[in-house]
Amino acid sequence: MLTSRRLLIENFRSRSLPKNGVRRSKSTTSASDAEAAETVERPTNRQLWRVFNRAAVPMIGFGFTDQTVMLQAGNAIDCTLGVTFGLSTLTAAAFGQVVSDASGVVFGGTVERAAKMAGLPSANLTSAQRALPIVGQARWMGTLVGVVLGCLLGLVNLLFIDTGRSSTLKLQAFNEEQEFEFQVEASNALRKDATALKVFGPDLDGLLASMTAALSVRGCSIVEIQAKQDDSEGMIADVFYVVSRETGEPFEDDELESLAQGLLDSTRTPMNVNSVKAAMHELENTNSYLKARVKKLENLMYEKQIKLISSSGEESRPGGNKL
Repeated sequence: MLTSRRLLIENFRSRSLPKNGVRRSKSTTSASDAEAAETVERPTNRQLWRVFNRAAVPMIGFGFTDQTVMLQAGNAIDCTLGVTFGLSTLTAAAFGQVVSDASGVVFGGTVERAAKMAGLPSANLTSAQRALPIVGQARWMGTLVGVVLGCLLGLVNLLFIDTGRSSTLKLQAFNEEQEFEFQVEASNALRKDATALKVFGPDLDGLLASMTAALSVRGCSIVEIQAKQDDSEGMIADVFYVVSRETGEPFEDDELESLAQGLLDSTRTPMNVNSVKAAMHELENTNSYLKARVKKLENLMYEKQIKLISSSGEESRPGGNKL
């Protein structure tokens, strides 16, 4: 009986204990797993580069699409709803971003499928290697670089968008009440050294710039400006003291009506005045270029028409150019 009992005890010990007679605790097992994780082979640089590429390429598509939709939608909203409801360009851009984000959700799968069709090589990583921090860092860098590059590429849309069109439409969107609320008074009686032009009407963005441009186009040199604004009623009372650019003297009485009419027109269609000023500036540049060309041709003709002969018999042209 004692012998059989000993046999049972020995059998139990042989099954429950390892060969060295020591039972492993949970902490020992965890340490072994950590050592196994540390021994995972580091991916090669080629594999990390493939991880980077596979993360970057889809994000280039996402960034380009997002930027394109935002710019195109924002510009369309700015030129339509922005003009109708008086929205600022920044507000229109915010609405464009909403449209862009919504399109990203709708067409995101298409971009991913297109990226997969690009046939980028796989990194062939094991599950243990994919869990390594360096692989996560390569994937994160690829995502960041891809979306930044895509957004920068999307800026090419600005080459095909008239960024000033919305401003033109907004300035031209005057209602009839605003258009006929302006009054202009031209007088030579206020000052002896200048003609006075008084403008009364609603305060509108870009109005002062439009009026000064109109006066410049009509040959006025502005001596003094008195700009007054009534914030409570949103009205302005601006006074321009001008003289003729050619004579430096006040304008004649028979020219007052023309000046007043031009100033009034600038309050109704300010962008037309700016367009005229831009056209005048372009004509001035063209005129300067033509003058330089004519001067150059005159110098060439002058050199060909005159021959100089020195005492030694050496022939030359003006400027010391020898024949």
